[in-house]
Amino acid sequence: MSLRGRRQILPLLPMLIYFLLLQRIVENEKINAEKTSKQKVDLQSLPTRAYLDQTVVPILLQGLAVLAKERPPNPIEFLAAYLLKNKSQFEDRN
Repeated sequence: MSLRGRRQILPLLPMLIYFLLLQRIVENEKINAEKTSKQKVDLQSLPTRAYLDQTVVPILLQGLAVLAKERPPNPIEFLAAYLLKNKSQFEDRN
């Protein structure tokens, strides 16, 4: 690769690392959600952190990753629409 090509890629490395980490987090959350859904826990009796981890964290992480990638001018509306549009993928896990 030429020096010019390297100079163009180097500024993108932090963003690439960020998205790879987000992807890893989302994958881990999916695995954790699958494990916990098998255990059928009463959500009302869970501590706050466990409740959030099992109900909203997976979809929030995925939505935030898309939000960071697309950077829309109205991020709150974008995230709200994303959550409503994709909630069916996550509702079975609760």
